[in-house]
Amino acid sequence: LPSGWKKDPRPAHERGSPSYTKRSQGGLGSEGTPGRPARPGFDNTATTYDHGGYNRRRQFYTDLLVRASMYRRRSQSSRSGASPRSTIGEFRSALLPVLLVASIWCFIFWTSLWFSLYDSLSDDVDDNRLFNRRGKGVLAKKLEQFLAGSPSPETVDVRRWEESTIEDSVLRRMVDPDSSSKLQQFLKQSSGGYPNLIIEAFLETALETDGTERLASRASNNPQDLVRTAYPYNRESASSNFDKQGACSRVGAQWTLPTSHPPALDKIFDRNVLRKENMYDHRHALAGISIEKNNFGFCPVDADPFLPWLHDVFPSGDGSFIELVISNKRRCNTDPNKFVSDLINLEPQIALMQPVPVKRGGSGRYVLATSIDDADKDGRQTRFICRFHSSILEGTTLRNIELGETLSTYSYNPEHANYLKRGSKPILTSLEQGHDEQIWNAVWNARCPVPQFVEGDGLTLQAFIASGKTVLHGVPSVYLDLVPVRTPARRTKEGFGIPGVKSTFDPDLVWGDDHYLPPVQASGRLVNIPVCLPPTVERPVIDVGDFELTRPSERKDKTHFLVGCVWAAHSFSTRGQTTISDQSTSSRLLEFLTYHTSIAGFDHVYVYDNSLSNRTLQHVTDLFPRDVVTRIPWPHRVCNNNRPMHSNPGERSSQYAAESSCRARYGPNTLWMASLDVGEFPVIAQHPANKSVE
Repeated sequence: LPSGWKKDPRPAHERGSPSYTKRSQGGLGSEGTPGRPARPGFDNTATTYDHGGYNRRRQFYTDLLVRASMYRRRSQSSRSGASPRSTIGEFRSALLPVLLVASIWCFIFWTSLWFSLYDSLSDDVDDNRLFNRRGKGVLAKKLEQFLAGSPSPETVDVRRWEESTIEDSVLRRMVDPDSSSKLQQFLKQSSGGYPNLIIEAFLETALETDGTERLASRASNNPQDLVRTAYPYNRESASSNFDKQGACSRVGAQWTLPTSHPPALDKIFDRNVLRKENMYDHRHALAGISIEKNNFGFCPVDADPFLPWLHDVFPSGDGSFIELVISNKRRCNTDPNKFVSDLINLEPQIALMQPVPVKRGGSGRYVLATSIDDADKDGRQTRFICRFHSSILEGTTLRNIELGETLSTYSYNPEHANYLKRGSKPILTSLEQGHDEQIWNAVWNARCPVPQFVEGDGLTLQAFIASGKTVLHGVPSVYLDLVPVRTPARRTKEGFGIPGVKSTFDPDLVWGDDHYLPPVQASGRLVNIPVCLPPTVERPVIDVGDFELTRPSERKDKTHFLVGCVWAAHSFSTRGQTTISDQSTSSRLLEFLTYHTSIAGFDHVYVYDNSLSNRTLQHVTDLFPRDVVTRIPWPHRVCNNNRPMHSNPGERSSQYAAESSCRARYGPNTLWMASLDVGEFPVIAQHPANKSVE
């Protein structure tokens, strides 16, 4: 029975009907229940309730349990704040303003998107950049590209031009044979026989500090303060009546790059063996002076060490980027007892190997960021501003066309690679540490992404470069300018921004959070670097409109199984020799090529010809089919030909750069590659016809 209840002990005839009694709460009590007298021996404090039988008692207990259960549910609902139905109603009431705010935000977002897409087609008079308004058709195409996942106008520099000024599209006019021929004739008459633009440099003075450790601002640089120099190629036939070859008439443009003086001028600039004089003492003569005085230079790096010591430049097979092979000139002369001036002057060569974060500011300017996360996505690890341009002839006026700007990337981070080397020192070694023995820092690669220049008919600059249409009769129509981002070289091994490595370098202390870089026109830079043909061997043809553009095969589809790279010269001197010249390379190269292509099973051999005179190795390479042997002119001198154990150890800069160039140029099209000397012959372990990879 429930608590407080008990069965009535009286007989049935006295109770009249079955009943139960409940103890009185507060004194109905002692005299018994009203209308029923108290009896001795019974609980006179009980109140009797008659339910009329067993079924009534069971129904009573059932009702009691149901009411208790309902009470508990109501108690829980009251503790939770509301009933389920009231909770849903309150949730709907709270969600209504959220949905309203989200709807307003979506409306503002899509409205601003439409306005931004429309504004990207409008005219922009700043910086002489004109955009072409082509109406609804172009807007629809641009929206389609955006919705398909193409890069947005905020991240890709898309240049368009007015049809009133240029009747045909920019890209089509660049590759038009008639327009290109007229432009080449105009350049020949105005530049001493050169059918294309020649490489020039704008030299800038050394960096300064503001009296503390912070880098002084260069935002107010004046273009008139730069020294302009020019570096024509084929200078031995510098006659205005002589028709010179185009910069892309040979394999690559590396033979036009200014890296060193010719051997004939060793009496003026000193030799590369047993050198006694610092190159710093000859830096102005090496760089040359202004182009207006027809006085040309040989290498601008010693005069402006932030300029890259460029040894090779070529586009990738798909035209998406331009590969740069750069040597570290500070490693040429490392004896701290003799070449202190060179070691101090060339410290910026180390800075170029150290990535910096950059972001875009107002008015097309760039700002040094203080962290990787603060930088733009394409500027987290960069070092050069890459500006692409072309030229067109309008009457008798040569007009420069800017095709876009991008920020360079690294094929690998040299600072990170140096950090991973066991027992390595910082890339920038101090004079007290002696000469630099870290040979892995002798050469490095950078890349300049090609901008997504898109014409109204869908043709892109990348597709034209990949197809080779931008080179006509060995003359390029696209050029590259390199603008280095100038910061002091870091002296710590852990660098800056290496994942998982704590750095002691503090960018806030060195340049702060508002260090604007000077405009491109007021920055030291290399200009008019020719963009030649991509080094792809096999390019299947695809049809795009009226043009047959080519697209390289995927990297997994290798053109070759095994290729070889060899660096050689018609005559050479062994290390440490000053007068003895060995001229046996021709006969040895003939044996080398015959063995490797006919016996060893090499599909192709690339010969980097380092001959520095009119006598080259071409008469040997021409004996073999062009699809088997390729000769690459490589006129870059070895900057230090001393013996390895000399107090100023030798630096085979030309050879290291050639091997790096061969890997970057032809590596994507082969499964295996070997870098060999002309005296190295591998022994065959099995028949060369068995080329299965097991």
